[in-house]
Amino acid sequence: MRRSAIQNIRDFRGRYGDSLLTVLTVLLIVMLFVIAPLQAALDGGLAIFALPFALLMILTVLVLSGSWTATLLMALAFGLNVFVALNRVKGAPGDFDLHLLAVSWLVNSLTLGVVVARAVFAEGRVSYHRIIGAILLYLLIALAFVALYLAVGLTTDHAFDHLDVEDGPELASRLIYFSFTTLTTVGYGDIAPVHPLARSLSNLEAICGQLYPAILIARVVTLHVQGGQ
Repeated sequence: MRRSAIQNIRDFRGRYGDSLLTVLTVLLIVMLFVIAPLQAALDGGLAIFALPFALLMILTVLVLSGSWTATLLMALAFGLNVFVALNRVKGAPGDFDLHLLAVSWLVNSLTLGVVVARAVFAEGRVSYHRIIGAILLYLLIALAFVALYLAVGLTTDHAFDHLDVEDGPELASRLIYFSFTTLTTVGYGDIAPVHPLARSLSNLEAICGQLYPAILIARVVTLHVQGGQ
């Protein structure tokens, strides 16, 4: 029975593996740019809608990677989010809820990053879906830095100017906003790193944001063009 299930997963991955990269990209985009800002605008009213998206991402990772380790790590990250959500529903948030969220987001982004990178740069024809997967890796860089910024804000007072790292429905959206403005080097100036560690992380993310499209995405697109000739 177990062998049959594993074989079915392998068969499905072999047939639709590249397509799952696009599925993951869409799911992450919805969570980052739709659910997170609406949750902030509606004072946390859409938090429950993130759960089915997270579950679908876990299932997609299982099929895409075929790795129970990656799936368990994703499930662990999901469990930490559920635990924090339940505390908020009860009206009794814990002192370490934000610390748990930082761990959850970091585990989530790193696990997804490894799974997606292995799929994107695997041997074989570079398809449209693999190019989308390369874009997904770019988004995951920003998500990883969201977790790191949260960790710095929790351990250091006044690490950022005009960004209070305090539990609330707007925190995730503001961290995502700051991370992407840093990654893309837009830098509107409304939120700025003040602590040396926060500035160092911001510099590192800006460097990643400049080098990644120029090197990795360009490489994938080049392989795609060469494969079509």
